[in-house]
Amino acid sequence: MKQINRSDIKDALHTHIDSKHASVVFENIWEKYSNRKSGGHPNRRIYRKRIIVLSILGSLCFLTLSQSPVRAFIEQFIEVKWIKNVKNAEIGYSWANTAGDARSLVLNKEEAEKSLGISIPWPDPLDGMSGQREIRTRKEDDSPLGYDYTIRTNDRYYEVIANYKNNRQPEFYAQTTGTALVKEISIQDVTATLITSPEFMHVPHLYFEKGDWKIVVTVTDYTEDDVMSEQEIIELAGSIK
Repeated sequence: MKQINRSDIKDALHTHIDSKHASVVFENIWEKYSNRKSGGHPNRRIYRKRIIVLSILGSLCFLTLSQSPVRAFIEQFIEVKWIKNVKNAEIGYSWANTAGDARSLVLNKEEAEKSLGISIPWPDPLDGMSGQREIRTRKEDDSPLGYDYTIRTNDRYYEVIANYKNNRQPEFYAQTTGTALVKEISIQDVTATLITSPEFMHVPHLYFEKGDWKIVVTVTDYTEDDVMSEQEIIELAGSIK
């Protein structure tokens, strides 16, 4: 991967601010994700904007979609459609070959491992939270695909999607009035990618790989007043062992 230096990022940010529009527009992005037929039926997760937009740049040090090489780096992870009305903002991802033909509702890690027949990395801190919890395993032709772990607390909605031996990565996309925001971070010597957009700073997505597993962690803060910090989501992801 080409090294991105500070001057590249600075130039890209100035270009974006001056032009006031994203440099990549995908006219048919929704047809692509809605009607995808190759590679199995992808799971889709979409977050839509319902409250006021946050600052475009915010206070986090993210890479900003604008000109090459920054744009080339961003495009590895997310496709973007620029919009004018913040009410139409969305962010989400699809993931091919993950739906499976059998899903089982389980109560804990022990039952999940028994259902899939393999050892699995598990978000232990979520087990200690109080809230509405749902855990489902997924299989295809009796072979393990992965599991989905969600819990809704008083303040946040946590989601961990873990896929086993899948040769496809999740495909992130956004409709935004600003820019896609992407940052590479290190979690216990594992490279992870933090993804969001100006309208969804309160809904960070973190993607990383651990052995045979590919994992997306998403945390939704209900009010935007107490947004989960980068360190918090790093610690949550680091706990998945």
